[in-house]
Amino acid sequence: MAGDQVFPVAVVVSLLDAGGTATEVGAVLASRWAALVLFGLFGGVWADRLPRRHVMLASQAFLCCVVMVGLAGVTSAWVLGGMVFLAGAAEAFFRPAFQACLGSVLTPEQRPAGAALNAVSWRVGAIAGPGLGAFLVSAAPVGAAFLAALAAFAVSLCVLLPLREPLVVRTARASAWREIAEGVREVWGRRWIGTVIVVTALQSMLTIAPAQVLLPVLARENFGGDAFYGTSLALLSVGGLTGGVVSMLWKPRRPGLAAIAGLTAYGLVPPALCLSEAPWTVYVCFALAGFGIEVFSVQWVVSLQREVPAERLARVVSLDWIAASALTPLGLILTGPAESLLGSASVLLLAGFAGVALPLTALLTSGTTYFRSKYRPYPTKARKRVEVVSVASHYDHQ
Repeated sequence: MAGDQVFPVAVVVSLLDAGGTATEVGAVLASRWAALVLFGLFGGVWADRLPRRHVMLASQAFLCCVVMVGLAGVTSAWVLGGMVFLAGAAEAFFRPAFQACLGSVLTPEQRPAGAALNAVSWRVGAIAGPGLGAFLVSAAPVGAAFLAALAAFAVSLCVLLPLREPLVVRTARASAWREIAEGVREVWGRRWIGTVIVVTALQSMLTIAPAQVLLPVLARENFGGDAFYGTSLALLSVGGLTGGVVSMLWKPRRPGLAAIAGLTAYGLVPPALCLSEAPWTVYVCFALAGFGIEVFSVQWVVSLQREVPAERLARVVSLDWIAASALTPLGLILTGPAESLLGSASVLLLAGFAGVALPLTALLTSGTTYFRSKYRPYPTKARKRVEVVSVASHYDHQ
């Protein structure tokens, strides 16, 4: 996880050092999401077909190769965008396999705590990553940040080597498109799942993407430099770590309501960036946003683990990812032109409104308040269920 956070910091700083604009930053970051759109569904299909350990090992090895390109000192927006695109392709295969594999190695009694513990460990890496990235790009050439990302991915690869996944019973292999359709039916049969996927994808496009693009730009213009950028991302993770710890102990009666309330916290971030001149105010908002995201994540995880059959789990996870991946690039690419047309303050205020209003609309769908429905899946050969154990997908970049 630390490598996932150091890598984009290194890419963005490399681009800005070469005179890159907000539009170029948005386009480079959007290439990750473009890769997730192109490969996301197929990543889920292959994670359901193959041993998930093999998929994860191949993805991490490929990431190591991609990051090595950054050590050559490239500054072209096209090359940096290509690196981010390839990293996104590896992520499209790794994430579904990782999420489904973690569920299969935990017993039913361990799974709720496992969701929170995984969130906590993920956030520890996310805290270290931006802080390390900000320190390295401030105190050393940007190549040091790429080297740190390479080391993190290599360690991850080594950690996965001894992993042994229990046997998962799989149905007979069909065509890839038919298997994708089965995943869509799983989501369609539970409307609240589809609603939450759509709402979080829209929030990623209209709220998180503008904040992500404008944060490094405003850090240099209004808040003293790149250290503010890295610190903000680190505090987002500190809040997430706290939210993960709290979620280990807290079992809300209405998990869906608690999760949606957590999502609205990100709506505080964009207004803080444009209305406050004090860095600490922005830091507090990022911490609250991280806390809310993790509360949402754990409740979402535990609910999906209860609803989704094991043999279709990775495909449902991929649908969640691809929804965000299809819309987030639009937000990243359009933020620069919108900022030029309307000004950063107007863009961020609109983003803050969307960040609060969109999650609340999900409560209008039956089943969202409790993250549960009366739907039962059609008969399958494998009835064993496993859990999704990870944080909310489309917020990983933070």
